[in-house]
Parts: sequence; structure tokens; C-alpha cells
Amino acid sequence: MKLNTSKDVWIARIIAWVLLCVLSSGILFVTTFMLGPSLFVIPNFSEKIAVALYCPGAESTSLQEGASTPATSDPNGVTGHTVEITCHFPDGSTDIIDNGEYAIAAIGGAFGGGLLIGLLVSLPLFLVPIFLFRKKREG
Repeated sequence: MKLNTSKDVWIARIIAWVLLCVLSSGILFVTTFMLGPSLFVIPNFSEKIAVALYCPGAESTSLQEGASTPATSDPNGVTGHTVEITCHFPDGSTDIIDNGEYAIAAIGGAFGGGLLIGLLVSLPLFLVPIFLFRKKREG
């Protein structure tokens, strides 16, 4: 859209950017809280995130899943399984990622992955007003 003055161009762009902020908020919400948790279905996604976060440079890993245990002090409460990853490094040393670290990495990685996807979708939209609203050429 060609506008007459630079002032009109910038007013139109600012209005468009405010509307895009509202749209991007919705995109980020949906991708973070709906798409992000669906990343858990990718095989070994949680394990790869945990290893990348807590054991960078490990040459191999081994995953041990434990039995379900009560997650609360109530014996009739919720149960959850335990996970432990042993990382083996080239110098022969090992490191263990315990269940708490694994949970933080898995949950944070899934929501963070959804957020990154949302940013990749919404940030290019902010370039549209620059190309859409321009000043008419003189002459």
C-alpha cells in the first residue's frame, strides 16, 4: 500500500505491529502449551534433551527406567516411574542424570521447543509491514 507521507507510513506500520503482537501472543501460547507437549511423542526426545543439557560431550549413554513409585506421601496417591541416565565420556569417566534432572530437562525441553517453533513462525510476520506500507514515489 502506497501512502502519501512518511508519517502515514509509520503510523500504519505501528498499528500493524501492535496487531501482530496480539496475533503473535496467540501463536506463542498455542505452540508452547499445545504443540510443545506433543513433542514428547518423538522417540528419545526427552533423553536427547537431558543428555545435551547435563552431559555435553558424552560418547554414549545408558537409560535405566525404574518401577513406579508413589509421587506423594499418600499411599493411594499418584505414582510415577523413575528414570536415570548414565553418561559415559571419552576419558572413561561417567556422570549420572537423576530422575529430578531428567524431569526438568524433559519438561523444559518440550515447552521450550514449542516456544522456539512459535518464535520461528511469528517473528517473520513482523517484517510484513515494512514491505506492505511504503511511501509513494515523488514525481
